[in-house]
Amino acid sequence: MLKILPMKKTLFLCIISFSIISCGKKGGATESAYTPATPEEGAWHTNCSKCHSLKRADPKSHTIAEWTPIVNKMQSKRGGNQFTDDQKAQIMKYFAANAKQ
Repeated sequence: MLKILPMKKTLFLCIISFSIISCGKKGGATESAYTPATPEEGAWHTNCSKCHSLKRADPKSHTIAEWTPIVNKMQSKRGGNQFTDDQKAQIMKYFAANAKQ
């Protein structure tokens, strides 16, 4: 088992955390190749993928009735203004067209 002194342990955890965060950031060659089919899909992709994997924010994972409070909560998270009301309307339109029935 790896033994690490307390100060080194903190530094080690910081380095590991930074590495995980850096690897999880969006934006490689595959990300730039993405072209949304509609502006609504683009709003969903851009805004939801900031914090979630798109698998987690898959429209088919909830009904539109279930998505409404979720999107409201996400918009107001961390002091609000996570996305604009226009972006929210686009996201909801995308969810309405693609949500679980």
